[in-house]
Amino acid sequence: MMRRSIQRTGLSVAAGIAAFTLLAGCAANNGATAGSEPVALADGEPGAAEDTEITVAIPFPDITMYSMFILATDLGYYEDEGLTVEVITADNVTAAVASGSADIGVESTGTVIEAIRGGVDIDLVGGHYCRQNFDFAAQAGITKVEDLEGETIVLAGTPGDPAEFQRKLVLKEEGWDLDTVNTEIAYPGPGSESWTEFFVNDRIALQPFYADDLPALEEHGANVIVESLRNWANDVQVAGSGWVKENPNTLVRFLRATLKATGYMTAPAPGEFPENVDSVLDIYQANDFDVEALRGSDSPWVLDGHLACSNLYFDTEAWDTTIETQSLEPIEFDRSQLVYLNKAQELVGTNNDGPATLPYP
Repeated sequence: MMRRSIQRTGLSVAAGIAAFTLLAGCAANNGATAGSEPVALADGEPGAAEDTEITVAIPFPDITMYSMFILATDLGYYEDEGLTVEVITADNVTAAVASGSADIGVESTGTVIEAIRGGVDIDLVGGHYCRQNFDFAAQAGITKVEDLEGETIVLAGTPGDPAEFQRKLVLKEEGWDLDTVNTEIAYPGPGSESWTEFFVNDRIALQPFYADDLPALEEHGANVIVESLRNWANDVQVAGSGWVKENPNTLVRFLRATLKATGYMTAPAPGEFPENVDSVLDIYQANDFDVEALRGSDSPWVLDGHLACSNLYFDTEAWDTTIETQSLEPIEFDRSQLVYLNKAQELVGTNNDGPATLPYP
């Protein structure tokens, strides 16, 4: 996942739901998506919300993961839909949603695909971030891939993270083919701050990084070797399949409010300087996120809105691209899961068009 880890100083969300084991052997569909019957939603406004109190799970308290939900809450969009939304952190978001500990969750696209393949009872109900930034730093003096021979590098925080394959692919496309050198892969933990700690203590020679890591890397004298932005679906929103069937109006209303919040954050458009930046930062600060470093920034990326599609885009192409770039076993996407997103998009006057190409950095 690509994210800006703006720290929250007084986190009040519930902490760490324990993960349970996801057994691929319990799959009822033998590794293929089920052919769900299309859901018919009534024309016009959705009915009253069935469930008015929604729990959203995110992997850890990070403003990029949390932004849409905190904005929709503070701007009154959820209240307008008759909803109250609580955001919690979960050690395993997919497990939290499948077990009913959370109603909706934000999880990496590759992880969701593998969970569905394994028969986990979840639906992919919308996109979250439709682009990914791939930024890499190397130690001073490392200027070409051959300089990494015999060095230790980081591509992901934990073994098995599908993002490792995507990062390796981007590096190859940018002239840093790691298959041409012998390196040792280290896994310092899921947060990029731990990668940077390894880097500045000269324990690794290369790492991916995010915007909040850059000051420490620059102070250390790091060489930024790649900065790239790709139209690859990053994180998606999922919900328990049973909960979706029981709460169709709730889901449409939740998605409509979240769409409005995403549009507020990205206005006038991703890649342009956000017109609501002061208001957004005020809301973040009121919710105990440290935004001091972002005040007065003239960067169009100040809110990480370039990663977002304001229509919460997701479709078969995004699914297939994730499979290809993360070297996953092919599996068909069940488009019927997007009926609620499509309805919410219709209600706010948008469509499900894919992301436009943006210049970066």
